[in-house]
Amino acid sequence: MNRITFFIFLVAAAPAESLSDGEVRISNGFNSNPTPVPAEKYPFVVSVALNDNHICGGFIYNSRFIVTAASCVYGKTTSQIQVTVGQLSLILPDPGEQRLQLRAIIPHEAYNHTTRFNDIAMLETSQALEFSPNVNYTLYNVVSGSLAIITGWGAFDESKAISTKLREARVYSPINCELFPADVFDQNTMFCWGQTEYDDGIRPCQYDEGSPLFYQTSQTSYYAMGIVSKNLGCGDSDIYETIYTRLSAYYGWMTRTGGLQPSFAME
Repeated sequence: MNRITFFIFLVAAAPAESLSDGEVRISNGFNSNPTPVPAEKYPFVVSVALNDNHICGGFIYNSRFIVTAASCVYGKTTSQIQVTVGQLSLILPDPGEQRLQLRAIIPHEAYNHTTRFNDIAMLETSQALEFSPNVNYTLYNVVSGSLAIITGWGAFDESKAISTKLREARVYSPINCELFPADVFDQNTMFCWGQTEYDDGIRPCQYDEGSPLFYQTSQTSYYAMGIVSKNLGCGDSDIYETIYTRLSAYYGWMTRTGGLQPSFAME
């Protein structure tokens, strides 16, 4: 198998409740092919569930830790939260899917649930993940490029039911968050993406919080830049862009909390 390498910027998410059939996630999302996204295409993507209902996304940091938004797990206990890796369908089991309970929920110590500053958390699993073509981890670096990818189990738009299959959407252009006041946006720990004439209103939506935003450099290489934190007017390109948690700002915290990442990706 080719080496899979990922570099990530994190963005935190808005608070999430249990999923209902009428909710959506990636607004204006789409499959890149007529067939569903294959599990091995994005082996780092994680579903975070509250009492067995998907509420947020996340990504694999190493064999024992998942990264997601602190707002996704705020006030929750390890008995309430579960994570699933190698998952495509929310209703049917997938080959290679691994569902794990948690040993610990570790939000950033400076997380503020009102402002969503420092909206990042690490979830320690009760047992080690088994890496495979469908399950792999990511590394992280700085925001780069003008085209990025966001994944989730969302609908094409807010008027339609959710997809039970993992979907991907492409969003364009990093931009300045000039419309946000200082008590909403911190450029050192957050960044914005989207809100251009080219992105056609594609936005993460409810239950996409915690999902990684990443870009592709080759067929099997992805560099994640952030995780979804704040969505104001998802699916409406005339309102606000999405705010993401900037992973590179939390390198020291992630290393102290989750340890080192593997030195190389799964072959």
